[in-house]
Amino acid sequence: MKNSITVGALLMSLAILLGAFGSHGLKNIVSNYSVEIYNKAVYYQVIHSLGILVTAIILKDEKSLRILRILFLAGIVGFSGSLYMLTFADVLPEVLKKIIGPITPIGGVFFVASWVYFAMAFRKETNN
Repeated sequence: MKNSITVGALLMSLAILLGAFGSHGLKNIVSNYSVEIYNKAVYYQVIHSLGILVTAIILKDEKSLRILRILFLAGIVGFSGSLYMLTFADVLPEVLKKIIGPITPIGGVFFVASWVYFAMAFRKETNN
């Protein structure tokens, strides 16, 4: 539980910093469309960082929490991380854009998997 709360809180802190940067520093650097992409990355990072925190409070099984942390982190890195990078697509080499683009939906799959896994772990814990 302690590790999940620490990770969730640190990811929330990072999301707040990134959100502040997006609100104040990005508008003069990238297009409005790119700012929207960036804001979506921040939004999903916040939601899933909260997911780590909430599941740490609800679940008791450390193995389930460790797996959930990995799934949530993979989603945040894959989905939000790729969107953060795609914010700067205008300056990225074409080959890098082709690699980063497909990572976004893979990150989304990890988000879905994390919530499904949470549902299953919760059912298992509450049925025992």
